[in-house]
Amino acid sequence: MSEPLISVIIPVYNSAKYLQTTLQSVQAQTFKNFEVICVDDGSNDDSPQILERFAAADNRFKIHRQTNSGGSAARNNGLDLANGKYIAFLDNDDIYHPQYLEILYHNIVAANADISCCSYLRFEGDGDYEFADTVLEPRVDFVSEQPFVDKFVCKKKIETLMWTKLYRRELFDNIRFSLDLPAINDMLLNIEILLKSKKAVVCRTPLIAYRIIETSQTLKPLSFKRIAEFKNLCIHINEVAAAYPQQRKVLQRIAARYAYGMHIKEYLERYNPAQDKERYDMLRQNLQELLAAGALRTSMLNLRQRLTLLAFLRQKFWILGLIKN
Repeated sequence: MSEPLISVIIPVYNSAKYLQTTLQSVQAQTFKNFEVICVDDGSNDDSPQILERFAAADNRFKIHRQTNSGGSAARNNGLDLANGKYIAFLDNDDIYHPQYLEILYHNIVAANADISCCSYLRFEGDGDYEFADTVLEPRVDFVSEQPFVDKFVCKKKIETLMWTKLYRRELFDNIRFSLDLPAINDMLLNIEILLKSKKAVVCRTPLIAYRIIETSQTLKPLSFKRIAEFKNLCIHINEVAAAYPQQRKVLQRIAARYAYGMHIKEYLERYNPAQDKERYDMLRQNLQELLAAGALRTSMLNLRQRLTLLAFLRQKFWILGLIKN
């Protein structure tokens, strides 16, 4: 049997409620020359049995099991096992459009690109999602020959999320998901991949349905583990800046934007720092350490953000209250 053209990597953890629908959406692809690498991250529900059924019925589905190590480790193992010329990702509760692989593959080959991108849509609940239009013609909205600059400087619509893309496999040579960013691993990887890539082709058609459920990271209470990730992300971006001096200022601006947005903006939208001392203190300490390490540069923030940062660090709760309201 010839090698598959595309490897679809799916990390699986306790997703029995949705997993069959997710796997069926891959099985139903109009493009057929693919393999599916399902990395079971130590599930203790019925997910392993569902995986076994699919693997027994369709030899394109392959199962790899690991002790519970998180999504980054699962995706890295999937990359190590991948045989395809191109790489795609899917989360264990989301749904591909039937032509997801067909359109992204058509575009990446036609444009001779490193990355082929699409858009996505959101849906809520436990049910399946049915795309309104299941027969689409391939389309290209624009081709970028400087993907990193177009995304982060020119502000063109290139999605950040890993599962909105088909990647040329060589892009992952010496690049992997960071193990200390289990919940926000695609943010750093997207930056590194876009810096490395020479051309991206973008189709703005939504070709994947992203399921919003109560266990989604954005809906969970802000954990101390995730707060630690915020600092790690900014430190890693600062390290990338050292390797790409020509994009140093842009990367410093990205790190500052993430540091401010995650530590202050999103936090103030959900919490009152005067009544949430332990979480607030950890965020404040993170910011102080990032400033001391040079991973957060206030010169990359606007005046309002600098003033808000100062109030946050000095525990001026009444000012933060005015900003929040």
